[in-house]
Amino acid sequence: MKTSYKLLAAAGALAPFAALAQDPAGAAAVSNAGAIQWGLAFAFLGAAIATGLSCIGSIMGVSMTGQSGAGLLTEKPELAGKVITLMVLPGSQGLYGMVISLLFIFNYGPVITGVVAISASQGIILLAASLPVALTCLTSSPYQAKVCSAGMHMLAKDDKLTGRVITMAALVETYALLGFLISFFMLNTFKTGILVG
Repeated sequence: MKTSYKLLAAAGALAPFAALAQDPAGAAAVSNAGAIQWGLAFAFLGAAIATGLSCIGSIMGVSMTGQSGAGLLTEKPELAGKVITLMVLPGSQGLYGMVISLLFIFNYGPVITGVVAISASQGIILLAASLPVALTCLTSSPYQAKVCSAGMHMLAKDDKLTGRVITMAALVETYALLGFLISFFMLNTFKTGILVG
């Protein structure tokens, strides 16, 4: 299983180099359609990374919190609502990534349909715009889950501390929100230059 992830990561890392390492004489003979396809491929890769990495972070976070919650619920089943609330918190980062991907799909319709051509460098810019949300959500969700898991130990002793646990966990998510906002503003800023220019 780990070998397939390594092969997939290596193929993904080498794809841009394969695209850009063309013979200059051969590249000049290729029509503009090739450049459009690579630009669009980079843009879609960015949208896929935004949702994919964010959801992977949420999967890990919800799983970690669920494991801690299962232990607590065996002792105090009446805390099920509070445990589920804490499990939901690390899952929100996947939504941030999905919103960025949907923003690309809905706002860059002319690029996706081929009405507006984009270069490979413009596609790389759109890919870069997706990285802040992808990376912050990938890392923030598991760390937020650690806070939630520690909070469940607090709830085991005193179930009136739920508000404090949620506040502590929300502070971790603040940085995922900052990554989301940067990706959001980058996509909106580049939109004018790509669609109008």
